[in-house]
Amino acid sequence: MHTILLRIDEDLNEAGMRALQADLRNVGHVTDVEFNTRTPHDLLVEFEEEHVSSMMILGEVGKHGFHADIMSG
Repeated sequence: MHTILLRIDEDLNEAGMRALQADLRNVGHVTDVEFNTRTPHDLLVEFEEEHVSSMMILGEVGKHGFHADIMSG
């Protein structure tokens, strides 16, 4: 397993966080997606790096209209 921290530029309310979280969990080989309501711009994504890349996950976030950067991973 591999984990990356994404920093999302846009402000997300709780409904937006939950929707993005659910959509990313449906991506094959993504095993967990976590937001912290105290830092709503930060998103942790755990995935199987043999099958999915950090850039692919970043692309999925972009498909939802959000702009993000990989902060660590």
